[in-house]
Amino acid sequence: MVLVLNAIGNILSGVITIYCLVIFISAILHIARADPYSQLMDILNRLTYPAYNLVKKIVKTEFNGLEFAPFILILILQFIKLTLVQLLLNFN
Repeated sequence: MVLVLNAIGNILSGVITIYCLVIFISAILHIARADPYSQLMDILNRLTYPAYNLVKKIVKTEFNGLEFAPFILILILQFIKLTLVQLLLNFN
C-alpha cells in the first residue's frame, strides 16, 4: 500500500509541475503579446482557461488592468503539492 501511495504522490507531483510550467509559459506569451491565433496559443488557452475561469469565479483576479489568475493558480497548485503530495510521499 505504501508503494502505491508513493507512486501516486510522484505522479501527482510531476503533473502539477508540468501544469505549472504550462501556466507560466502561457502567461509569459500573453505578456509578450504572442499571436493569439497561432496553434501554440490555442493549445495553451485550451489547457489554462478552464482553470483560470474556476479561479475567477472564486476570487477577483484583475487589479489595475493586470490579470493575476495565473499567479493565484500556481500558488494553489504549489500548496497542493506541498501538502497533499508530501502527505502521500511520507505515508508510512
